Amino acid sequence: MELRAVKMFRIAIVFSVLCIISVSGDYFSAISELEKLLDVETLMIEKFEAYLQRAQEEQDNIRRFLDHIDEVQHDRGDLEDFFGNPLNSFITIRRLVHDWKFNVFDPVFETSNFETYKSSLSESLVKIKGYKGPSQEDLQGAIRALLRLQKTYQLPTDQLAKGVLPMEENQLNISLSASDCFEVGKDLCQIKEYSYASEWLLEATKKKHGKPEGLISPNVTEVEILEHLSPAFNGLGNLKLAHKLNNEILDWEPDHEEALNNQILFESQLAKERVLARKQEDLNQLSEKEKKESFQLYQRVCRGELRQSPRELRSLKCWLSHQGSPYHVISPFKMEQLKLDPYVAFVHEMLSESETQMFKDLGKGRMERSKIGQGKSSTTTDIRTSQTHWLWPAQNQGLAKIMKRLEDFTGLSSESAEPFQLINYGLGGQYEPHYDFMNDDGYGVYGWKGNRLFTSIFYLNDVALGGGTAFPFLKLVVPPVKGSLLIWYNLHRSTYKDYRAKHAGCPVLKGSKWICIEQFHVGGQEFKRPCGLESDEGKFIDLIDK
Repeated sequence: MELRAVKMFRIAIVFSVLCIISVSGDYFSAISELEKLLDVETLMIEKFEAYLQRAQEEQDNIRRFLDHIDEVQHDRGDLEDFFGNPLNSFITIRRLVHDWKFNVFDPVFETSNFETYKSSLSESLVKIKGYKGPSQEDLQGAIRALLRLQKTYQLPTDQLAKGVLPMEENQLNISLSASDCFEVGKDLCQIKEYSYASEWLLEATKKKHGKPEGLISPNVTEVEILEHLSPAFNGLGNLKLAHKLNNEILDWEPDHEEALNNQILFESQLAKERVLARKQEDLNQLSEKEKKESFQLYQRVCRGELRQSPRELRSLKCWLSHQGSPYHVISPFKMEQLKLDPYVAFVHEMLSESETQMFKDLGKGRMERSKIGQGKSSTTTDIRTSQTHWLWPAQNQGLAKIMKRLEDFTGLSSESAEPFQLINYGLGGQYEPHYDFMNDDGYGVYGWKGNRLFTSIFYLNDVALGGGTAFPFLKLVVPPVKGSLLIWYNLHRSTYKDYRAKHAGCPVLKGSKWICIEQFHVGGQEFKRPCGLESDEGKFIDLIDK
């Protein structure tokens, strides 16, 4: 039962006891005294009937919620496909953070059987190996992932809330409720993403006045939405609208303390300044990284707005090549050039079906949040949202076979190669523009191995939407194709840094992305890839700060 129902129950008991105590005299001596007892009983019946009705309503609510969850569990199908849908991922996390508490735990834990029920539930959860419920931080992470998808792929808020994507053949077949939209808008207000926050809050208002949600999600009130919508418009510089919405809060609740304080603030600000234009305000809200040319190019490349010209594509070719390996004369590599300078190439069907599955099987249950940086200074950040596990070829015959194949293809030595880096990107997973080489030439971190010369990415699955590897300065995005390999050089022939090799992982819009990265260092390549006779130091150095 709900807290207010429990309080009603307690009030009824206390009130009835007080009434009985207040009756004076012997009850058998006068009918008038008995009439008072009947009045007390009538009142008790009225209170208990209301209590029982409320308790029955709460039980019906819990049953409807449990039936809904059971239906979702029954219809989920393949888990990777299910959670490849970003709205399914967000709703599942939000349901475990909020909806179970609202619909089940709060009503049940307020009963007199609280300790018994809690112990039983705890024992059941302990039996689920490794179970750890999602936290508020997980929910915030899911919301930020939706924001990345919106920004990168310019998804309209109203369409995303309905599960509608710009591509007709790829729809999400699920929509968000008013309370879902409110949760997104509220969190975006906290990180000062006021433009998107206001859109989500307005969408919550629209859905609230549309088709009723039922009892699956917590109810959202007009005042709760306005409490965040008004500051959001203030953050956008629209003081007049913020002031108007704040007054609407006071229409609903004249004694609303925060709204009263804001009313004074807004009226004071409106007297001193004019409202700034929305376009100018959006520009002011851009972070430093978003103002960078490479970041803007990266987003345009991910959206498919920026591509190589026909002139740039004219000299590229596809062919079968044994790369100087006798074995591959009868099993050649299927090569496709993507860029000649710097050299970027794509190899089709580099891995078999069983090999792509082997990589994923080796990582299951061992993946950890990806970090940036080296050693003790490494840290998790929204710049890179994925999970990683390292695999050593020397410990696995299948991996050793793939490493040998990579040596045959590249002509490089694996003597200074890093372990395989298995990576999985989920909801909105991305890696913002970055370089693979080290700023200090690598010798400070990797010793004799030196800097990262060469990067290769094995794609272990197909991705429904998004998830491409983007090269902002090359106007190139490579879509993930299962079993294929993407390669490029991070350094010039003279081993100086090539700043054109800046790259990024576009956010996964739909599906899940599995890749495996292998990087060869300069050490051990002296006779495999000799240095050029001319220095490339300083080439394209103007790209560093872009």
